[in-house]
Amino acid sequence: MLKPRKKIKKRELKEDKLVLTYYKAREFVEKNRKILSYVLTGLIIVVAGVIIYRNNLKAENERAEVLFAKIMGYYDSGDYKTAIDGIPQRNIQGLKYIVENYGGTKAGEIATYYLANAYFMIGDYDNALKYFKKYDGDDKLLLASALAGIASVYEVKGDYKKAGEYFERAAQRFKENILVPEYLYNSARNYKLAGEREKALRLFERIKKDYPNFQKIRDVEIYIASLKSD
Repeated sequence: MLKPRKKIKKRELKEDKLVLTYYKAREFVEKNRKILSYVLTGLIIVVAGVIIYRNNLKAENERAEVLFAKIMGYYDSGDYKTAIDGIPQRNIQGLKYIVENYGGTKAGEIATYYLANAYFMIGDYDNALKYFKKYDGDDKLLLASALAGIASVYEVKGDYKKAGEYFERAAQRFKENILVPEYLYNSARNYKLAGEREKALRLFERIKKDYPNFQKIRDVEIYIASLKSD
C-alpha cells in the first residue's frame, strides 16, 4: 500500500526557494567574477572621484572666500578699479582673478556679480554685460539683480526694448523682492521709450493696482494718463 505523500509546508517551500536562489546567485558570481570585479572597481573609482571633487571644491571655495573678503573693502569704498584688478604686488587679488580662477565655487559666483557691477560703475558696459550674463548662481536676489544689471546696460546702450524685457524678467525672477515695483517701473518706462505702448501701459497699471504705496506712484499715474491720451 502506497504511503500518502508528505504535505510540503509553506515554510519548507520558502526555504527551498531560498536555497535555490542562493545557488543560482553563487553560480552567476562564479561565471561572471571578472565582470563583477570590474564593475565594483569602477563604482569605487566613481565614488572616490566624487568625494575628492567635493573636497577640492570645498577647499577652493574657502580660498575664494578669503580672497573675496580681502577685496570687498575696496568695492564698498567705491574704488571699483582696484576691486576689479586687485593689487597683485601686495598679494591682494581682484574680483576678476577670483572669477577666472574660482568661478565654479559659490564665492566665485558671487564675485561674478560684483565684478559685473564694478565694470558698470566705471562705465565699461561691454564687460559689465558679459559678467552679468555669466552669473548663474542660485541666489534669487542676485539673479534678479543680474537681470536688472543686464537691463541697465541695454538702457545705457539705447536698446530700450531689450532693457524693458530684462527689467520685466528681473521682476518675475524673485517676486518677494522689495525691488519688484522698481523693476516693473523701469521696464514700463523702457517699453515706452521703445514705442511698446501697450506693454508699457499694462505694467504701469499693474504697479498702480498692486503697489499703490510705490514711491513713484505719482509718476506712474502721469505715465498712464499720457499713454491713454496718445
